[in-house]
Amino acid sequence: MLGKSFTVNRRDLIRGAVAGAITFPSLVYAKKERLVKRDKAKVVIVGGGYGGVSVANQLKKENPEVSVILIEEKPFFVSCPMSNHFLVGLIDFGSLCFSYNSLQAKGIKVINDKVLDVDFGKKVVRISEGYIDYDFLVLSPGIEYDIEEKPFYRDSLIYNPPAFKPGSEQLFLKKLLDEFEGGNIVITVPPPPYRCPSAPYERAALIASMIKRNNLKAQLFFIDANERPIINSEGFLSAYYELYVDIATYITSSQVRDVDVGKKVVRTTHGDFKYDLACIIPPMKASSLLEHIGLLNKGEKWVEVNPFTFETKIPNVFVIGDAAQSYLPKSGYAAYSEGKLVAKIINARIKGKKVEEEYMQMVCYAMVSDREAIMVETSFRYDSINKRFIPSHREDNNRKEATAKRYNEWAKGLWRELFG
Repeated sequence: MLGKSFTVNRRDLIRGAVAGAITFPSLVYAKKERLVKRDKAKVVIVGGGYGGVSVANQLKKENPEVSVILIEEKPFFVSCPMSNHFLVGLIDFGSLCFSYNSLQAKGIKVINDKVLDVDFGKKVVRISEGYIDYDFLVLSPGIEYDIEEKPFYRDSLIYNPPAFKPGSEQLFLKKLLDEFEGGNIVITVPPPPYRCPSAPYERAALIASMIKRNNLKAQLFFIDANERPIINSEGFLSAYYELYVDIATYITSSQVRDVDVGKKVVRTTHGDFKYDLACIIPPMKASSLLEHIGLLNKGEKWVEVNPFTFETKIPNVFVIGDAAQSYLPKSGYAAYSEGKLVAKIINARIKGKKVEEEYMQMVCYAMVSDREAIMVETSFRYDSINKRFIPSHREDNNRKEATAKRYNEWAKGLWRELFG
């Protein structure tokens, strides 16, 4: 069994994610774990997104006797994947929304409440209604916007919704797009890591397509902190320059320095851009809950986990999804895959067994027009000599209607598995 003691340099991780290999230079193997069979166990899951719901479902599927409690502040699930479709009118908002009642029907207890604290020594989670004890704890609280060092983002969040959090931000940006009659649109992309690497590039393409579809007198300025799209670059660039070159300007390696919401100006290292509508996407970090409960030190952005098990430095406490520092991208599908793996690990430990190492595979679809999409499949292998994860990408950068249909069916299949 792999141990829990390791360190990861965040800068190396980010550089590796973009360049193609992610290094874990100090991964340490511990002594063999003593496996103890349990008659019963209680698993508490914090966060009802793709990761949390995936863990809960898989736990119950493999072991109906396990007690599973899911704590989620929001009353229902709203998907970030496919939300760009909603923003430009390709699907309605209801298509992204699912009730947690289907989980209750499977024997999963869902509590709509906010987690206030965790006592790892006593193994209890505190919510507003009291305390919940656990044997295993899975934390999947998602992201927050990292704006402490750049306070100009605070006002921008109010008026220029990033729509990288599900729910109200998505609805607000949709309202702004519906009311837009022409002028300048500005979209910005931060450096990685951020939630869903392809999402800003897909959004820019779909909004440009919306401009053309509605015959609007508008210009789109797409301001990217990166040198090129960080995923499917060939496919996105081909779409931008072949379909939207007359209405869209793609500015690369450009950092946002300020946002003046009064004058509606975005100031960047490549000049100032006046806007009538803006989608300003700030840098991101893990939920502040994780700092509050001691899993993050001040200034750290993501929680270090064992990359093979997603276990933290505290035994039987796991962090999955966007909040984890991992070899996987930050995406709904990655969180879903991590959730299935962690459920398998927890169920094995309950039964006093081991789980063999496994490396996950990722799939990512992205629309580049109203009807066409591109995609990438990524598999990983671990180089034990150099202690790094090496991805292997299979990209299909030829935009196709057939790929867009597969994208739609992929999302529906995922939602059926989670909430069916």
